[in-house]
Amino acid sequence: MKLFGKLFASQSILSWILQIIFMGLAWKVADHTIPNNLVTIIGGSVLMLLIYVSLAHDSRQRISDK
Repeated sequence: MKLFGKLFASQSILSWILQIIFMGLAWKVADHTIPNNLVTIIGGSVLMLLIYVSLAHDSRQRISDK
């Protein structure tokens, strides 16, 4: 689990993974591979919240390391 907490370009690996998953979801919706319905929108919203929480945690970690 410590691997996910490692910082790379001022973000944790977990933040990068979540952002890549979000981009993949957006790409699949744009290509009409998956439908643009309420489930997809809720899934995207949950991913956005997880990304926000992860980035806030990274920022707190950077400040405490100084």
